[in-house]
Amino acid sequence: MLTTYLNDGRRPPRRSAYRNAHAYLAAPYGVYDTADGYLAIAMTNLPTLGKLLGLPELERISDQGDGFRNRDSIKQTIARRLKEQSIEHWLEILNIADIWCAEILDWPTLCDSEAFRQLEMVQTLRDGANIEILTTRLPLRLDGNVLKNEKLAPKVGQHNAVIEEEFGL
Repeated sequence: MLTTYLNDGRRPPRRSAYRNAHAYLAAPYGVYDTADGYLAIAMTNLPTLGKLLGLPELERISDQGDGFRNRDSIKQTIARRLKEQSIEHWLEILNIADIWCAEILDWPTLCDSEAFRQLEMVQTLRDGANIEILTTRLPLRLDGNVLKNEKLAPKVGQHNAVIEEEFGL
């Protein structure tokens, strides 16, 4: 966003007044209430989304610029509709159509999810003495291997003497 600001006449972004999720992304980008939780929807074609959600007013949008110009009213329309049904209901419809969307999970639900476990997202870091912390790790695998390192980051200045000796400082 700063790069855009610096290269676009130093104009501040115009944020959405309703459910602001990102200043430079049009509706429907945002998080919406459902009957039983929250659903994030990313960038997608508004007429397609309108058809899937049963919103004829979105189906009639022919100018992509309307996603910016009318993003507050569009997002309010989507929000009213999504509140009528459960996350499961909407995910079933949207996932089949390959719409970028996801249920918003709280921390306990996320940590208990099968995907989180399969990614092996949590690792333990140790300092070799008495400090142990749990943290997340990069979810990538290289050649099928999970990347983990149990070492904590060094304390500021911890290796100064070694570095000074090595470089004759």
